[in-house]
Amino acid sequence: MADRQHIHNSSKSLRVISITGGKGGIGKTTLSINLAVAFAKLNQKVLLFDADLGLANVDVMLGLHPDKNIHDVLSGECTLPDVCIRGPHGINIIPAASGIQEMADLSSIESIELIRSFSSMADSIDIMIIDLASGISNQVIDFTHAAQDVIVMICNDPTSLMDSYAVIKILHQKYARSRFGIVVNKVKNPAEGYQVFSKFQDVAAKFIHISMHYLGHIPSDDFIAVAARERVSVVDKFPQSKSAIAINNLSHGIIHWREENYLTGGIQFFFERLVKN
Repeated sequence: MADRQHIHNSSKSLRVISITGGKGGIGKTTLSINLAVAFAKLNQKVLLFDADLGLANVDVMLGLHPDKNIHDVLSGECTLPDVCIRGPHGINIIPAASGIQEMADLSSIESIELIRSFSSMADSIDIMIIDLASGISNQVIDFTHAAQDVIVMICNDPTSLMDSYAVIKILHQKYARSRFGIVVNKVKNPAEGYQVFSKFQDVAAKFIHISMHYLGHIPSDDFIAVAARERVSVVDKFPQSKSAIAINNLSHGIIHWREENYLTGGIQFFFERLVKN
């Protein structure tokens, strides 16, 4: 579209971003959906993977009704592209199952095989967003580590900060991950967002040696709840709202948050067919 800003990529490699936070209800899915739409508006080809495998959220929050989901892939009934559905602005969505207990209890081998299957879609995608389940299960940690970039969402709440630190600590100790992007949710103003980040960074630095990059904040905004009730993204429904502007700013910041020749992921399934810089 001529009215869309175009982002030029110096590399055709797939960018895989996991969004985690440890604590449930912090807004990870809302961020994932809105970032996917924001990236699509920047002419990026986006795949959004609902990795809360037993509790489908993404399709519900967008008012979509998929005929198949990731459970059908794991049961051998179809392939990953078969379950992919189109969302707003052409984003591709891999929906999770709903209310299927065994989906939340995949073994590491099953998780690895599932993630490996995404390589078949790599050539047609610029950015893949993994919307993770809450907690620190092996499945969550495996999916988180599979990404090049890990974005941790926090808010000014002791439980949120503690749970997010736990995720970072496990990734650092188990896989030597040392680079994390931080987004602070539900703040009154930009100053509060940076203060929460600084406090979190200072506490973490006392115990583990990692690099935290402050990507930005999302303000407390009633428009987010209104958009959620209407099952649309806030960046589409209320583009001039404070939250939509903040998320668009985040999308730009994330696009440029990348080190030259930086490519990681302990299991190289996501990157088997990717063209390096």
